[in-house]
Amino acid sequence: MFRSKTFWAGVVSAVVSGAGVVVWQSGWGWFQEEIAGPPELKVYAMDVLGCHPGYFEQPISSLQKRAAEVRSKGGVRIPTTDEPAVLHTTLQGESGQAIVVTGAEVTVLSSEPLPTTGSVIADECGGGIDERVFDVDFSQSPVTVEPQIRRTANGTTVGRDFPFKVSSGDPEQFTFDLKNIDRDVKFAITLKWVSNGEPGSTTLDNGGRGYRAMGMPSKVTRYPLSSLYPERAGKG
Repeated sequence: MFRSKTFWAGVVSAVVSGAGVVVWQSGWGWFQEEIAGPPELKVYAMDVLGCHPGYFEQPISSLQKRAAEVRSKGGVRIPTTDEPAVLHTTLQGESGQAIVVTGAEVTVLSSEPLPTTGSVIADECGGGIDERVFDVDFSQSPVTVEPQIRRTANGTTVGRDFPFKVSSGDPEQFTFDLKNIDRDVKFAITLKWVSNGEPGSTTLDNGGRGYRAMGMPSKVTRYPLSSLYPERAGKG
């Protein structure tokens, strides 16, 4: 649900009031951009992204007939241990007055067993604003949202936690890393904020459909990306 135009260089050039949906394409996937928030707070959210395998309900023979479409849509993202799927969201105030964003909560809208039919296609990836990175742990109940802990050769650092202040000249970008998903889930994220001393919240739920991600289906065949183009096999 979180998609940042700022992050993907598709910066919104005009402030949009109310809520709307914009669909645009960039590499892997049609990314629906949800624009939501009270009049004084604008939230731009992207769908689940990342360099991960993608799940499709159709068999590989059907996918090969529309390879370009399959590559653009990307399928349902499957986070891995080394590469969590991500949601990007950018918050910006309409005026110079600061809005305090106090927290984020994840609501699981549905949780189903992993599929046993279909296809998994491996992804291939190539190689502004400081990101605020949070780990979203689906193995916890309720799902937890915590600042990311990064361990390097120089030691351990913990990302900054809420609250954050945003205004027209001081936006913030949040990145939510989705981890420990072992089912087929749909979820929403609610951002809590305070403006003019009044509390409020903005729920991002992908137009009511929820954001979807899943664990790796063990009973579904996994194919390399080249399998979408059998006519190219042996050429080159």
